[in-house]
Amino acid sequence: MIDLQNTPPPPDWGVAIDEGAIRSLAVEWAGTSFPLPEFNYPGIPVVRREDWWFDYVTLAVSVLACLWPPDDKAVWHVDYQGDWLDDAPGVFAAFTKVLGSEGVDLDWFANLRDEDGSALFAGRGTLQMIPDRVQTLRTVARQIQNRWDGSAANLVAAAGRDGREIVRLLIETIPAYVDRPMTSAGVANFDKLAHLAAAIMAAGLGWSDAGFSGYDGFPVYPDYMLPRVFREYGIMGYAPDLAELIDAQLLVPKDSNAEHGIRWATVYAGAQLSRALAAQGAVVTGPALDYRLWSIAVLGPDARSFGEHHRTVTLAY
Repeated sequence: MIDLQNTPPPPDWGVAIDEGAIRSLAVEWAGTSFPLPEFNYPGIPVVRREDWWFDYVTLAVSVLACLWPPDDKAVWHVDYQGDWLDDAPGVFAAFTKVLGSEGVDLDWFANLRDEDGSALFAGRGTLQMIPDRVQTLRTVARQIQNRWDGSAANLVAAAGRDGREIVRLLIETIPAYVDRPMTSAGVANFDKLAHLAAAIMAAGLGWSDAGFSGYDGFPVYPDYMLPRVFREYGIMGYAPDLAELIDAQLLVPKDSNAEHGIRWATVYAGAQLSRALAAQGAVVTGPALDYRLWSIAVLGPDARSFGEHHRTVTLAY
């Protein structure tokens, strides 16, 4: 396994990290608060019963990926109680809308038909890879039924509500959560969706108030949006040919050095920023730092002015 948090990607992969920019941002942010995400944005169930909450998260997060539209298509949105939601809120809203009186119907997901998937993700704009998402949801639901006796709550209980163990069990028992590509430098254990699912499980119920622990050492999540923030702040830089590709909204090939380099650099930059903040007296957990960065990139008032994110067609993130 590559030590993603302590070593940067090879320079010839086209992505570089500016350590000075990291230190400068740490000084700027040191006196600010870093709350853990409360997972309370639109589209989320207001009432979250533990008998189905972990199923809901395990299913929804397994397809929480590739939410940008292809060329010349509009961004996908879901109508939820009169509001059109995109990105992660849109995905969660789609799942919230199919909750029944007993919560999640695992049998329905385990036997999901293509037309059911199209209805589940119905909205405006274009969501890519719907057939692949349907197959993923069928498989995940069946694995919850067969491996975890019909409830992801059993996985969480087996993990002792420890975030690190939840991640491990998701990866070991639900293949959709394996995100460990073999690169020319070794295996890159990104595991983005597994870390995100473990964090949302805890966030939705109240973190330590609900008995969860083991999240302090989580990395930031290597996705599309965090590199936009790091690039905007001068922390992450691209080689000219890669920058041209990204700025033109062209595809960065899946499993290329460039794609792996962007994700690796994201994890490394997050870890270095966390250390720089600690040196300034601000101890920040991975989920809290990720939430700050993601909020700036997606919800912040200046988000639309940031540069383009990279585009890779994949359900890994």
